[in-house]
Amino acid sequence: MNATLTTTELFSRQLQSRTSAIRFVESFMMLLINLTSFAGNLLLGIAAIKNPSLGRSVTNLYIITLAFSDFLISLLGIPFSVATLIVGRWPFNNFLCQLQGFWVLLMSAISLETLAVTAVNRYFRVVHSRALYQKIFNAKKIRATIAILWIIAFLAPLPYVVAGHEFSFHPAKAMCAHNSESLLKGYGAFLVLVYVAVPLILIIACYTRVFMKVRKHNLNFIFRLRSSCRSEPSTNRCLSVDEVNVTYTLLVVVTGFLVCWTPVVVIDLIDFLNSDWKLKRQVYVSYTCFAFTSASLNPIIYGVMNRSFRVEYLRILAAFKFWSYRRGIQVENRIKTVKEDVTLEMRQIKIRRTEYRKEPSICVIEALVLMVVLWTTDDVKIRKEHKKVAAATSLFGSSLFLTQ
Repeated sequence: MNATLTTTELFSRQLQSRTSAIRFVESFMMLLINLTSFAGNLLLGIAAIKNPSLGRSVTNLYIITLAFSDFLISLLGIPFSVATLIVGRWPFNNFLCQLQGFWVLLMSAISLETLAVTAVNRYFRVVHSRALYQKIFNAKKIRATIAILWIIAFLAPLPYVVAGHEFSFHPAKAMCAHNSESLLKGYGAFLVLVYVAVPLILIIACYTRVFMKVRKHNLNFIFRLRSSCRSEPSTNRCLSVDEVNVTYTLLVVVTGFLVCWTPVVVIDLIDFLNSDWKLKRQVYVSYTCFAFTSASLNPIIYGVMNRSFRVEYLRILAAFKFWSYRRGIQVENRIKTVKEDVTLEMRQIKIRRTEYRKEPSICVIEALVLMVVLWTTDDVKIRKEHKKVAAATSLFGSSLFLTQ
């Protein structure tokens, strides 16, 4: 216990004795994470409320649940760490320390569980037949699943509290967490195994199969897939462009969460093996930043990659005079037109597939040549046409590499 007290005291002194530059950088980064998470998840929630059609999608129900838990972290979790990094100590009472420790643990468990269930959802939709997917996943079952996830998530902090333990302030992490005694008694290992390792294994396993399946449904084969769906509707295995786009969006969401949570898992495992917090303070500050950053990724990724949410974002921001809705829609329409033009060009060059089958690099070389023309010409019309053809040709050549 003395070693633990010595480590805690050392971290406390380091927190208080930071230079002004380090104090500013750490405080600013945490504040930026907090504001991004709060505003982004609030915007996503408002979008779902104002446009009920966004909430009718089975997948979007999971996304909204994820946004809700992340919003609660930004509201009752991250602000305490922001204040701690600014002041250089825990400026609140013990009740708020217990609240933060319990709340962050609960919301983090819900986020990881929701991502795991979303991965399973995508696995059944992409890999298996539509009939099986619709049998397993419907709105009623999804809501029941979400309720069960919340109940399971409560089992993360409850055993610790019921056993009479209290969350204690961790000066290096700038937040309240379970104490070092829990590391010795295996509570830390329980959390990492059940609420981190199991969801991550599910996510990686499901999305590996999903990616292998989606790779066969890239844009170069959309027209053939559509004709196949019309000629063989009984298979129920053809994916629409929207389904492929949703899957790619969720894949980006999961990748972002993996990037954020992998360092957290590694650091927790090291602490468990050492039975103490023996890493440097900067490592633990990064630990907290990575964990809290995961709460801000969801609305950003959906705002960039999902057109339905993006348009709704523009409507909301226009109401607050942050953005011209008319201007935003014009940009959206331009993007949509370019995508349609690229798809048309891809359809036209598709007839050269057999010719380039043995040498797919020819397509990439052609794209580079077209881009050189694009950069050297002053003719706006030529620049526009070559830009579309180069993009389409490059995608075509890349897809051949993947499908060989």
